[in-house]
Amino acid sequence: MVQPFAVNAEILERARLLNDATVTLYDWMADDVRDGRNLIATNRDGTELWRAKPVVFNDPRQQDCFTAIRWDGVSLTAFTWSGYKVSVDPDDGNITVLAFTK
Repeated sequence: MVQPFAVNAEILERARLLNDATVTLYDWMADDVRDGRNLIATNRDGTELWRAKPVVFNDPRQQDCFTAIRWDGVSLTAFTWSGYKVSVDPDDGNITVLAFTK
């Protein structure tokens, strides 16, 4: 039996998506999400579906994380510490940069 997914971190924001997944933004300072992948989607039984990667995740000289999310009922938008506004694909967590805000 698959065990429900658990992160030992404060929940900052949460939204139920159209695909019936729940996306949760966790406190980026928690050990369980120290890699910056603090935006996580789970299905109804708590199984992890994906973890979104911040924009500069593949640049070893920089560390990034998500700081806020906006769900308008259709689109999931997230904001990163490094100043990006991004669109998050609700099915797989892929990121598309919409704007640099700093």
